[in-house]
Amino acid sequence: MIDNLSPLRKPNKITEIITDKIRQMIEEGVLKPGDKLPTEKELCEGFGVGRSSVREALQGLEYMGLIESRPGVGRFLSSDSDVLLKSENWRFTLDKASAFELMEARRILEVSAVELAAERASDEVIKRLKELLGVMEKVMDSDMDLFFDKELQFHLTLAGACQNSVLVDLINGVIHRVTKDSERFLRTLPYTFSRTVEQFQTIVRALEEGDPVLAGQKMDEHLDLVRYALGKDEEGVSE
Repeated sequence: MIDNLSPLRKPNKITEIITDKIRQMIEEGVLKPGDKLPTEKELCEGFGVGRSSVREALQGLEYMGLIESRPGVGRFLSSDSDVLLKSENWRFTLDKASAFELMEARRILEVSAVELAAERASDEVIKRLKELLGVMEKVMDSDMDLFFDKELQFHLTLAGACQNSVLVDLINGVIHRVTKDSERFLRTLPYTFSRTVEQFQTIVRALEEGDPVLAGQKMDEHLDLVRYALGKDEEGVSE
């Protein structure tokens, strides 16, 4: 028996409701960055709840960075609360999205990014992609963990080569959300490893030649493999 185990605390529904209400007020502009929040007493009276629930909700929002306490003055919305809230909502959307929705978004984002990369990638980035590809080719029959690690780095490096910070952030979020699920099934399809390497080789060549059409076509073709793996994985779960 492992020592120091303790029962898990059940979610406090009242606290969650209070948190959601305050987040909603931020989203609707009722509360704006820099605004002073009502006091705990005012929130208790307004929501018709106890002080402990209000305090816990406020502590949670403070931990998230949405509000800040000023001793002797009160609690205020942080200056970047609207940005932080959008980031939280983005993560929530990713967590709740289906595999199909994620892959649909990933296809649009990565194909666009690789087309831009074909026009913007530096010699240094192309060299890095070749190094990653070299390792993938060397270990594809012997070390799956290293193969998938280098494949992920290839995707992320390629995304960075588009030189668009918005696209990079979106791609990183989607890829990290979907990668583990796709890897789980791709491990049972070793024939896809050589196809992935061939596709990546063509993408690198397209970057060297400045050919966005070829780069986009090969990325689209590669993502067919990932989409197929996710689809098969979902079939296995549902059976």
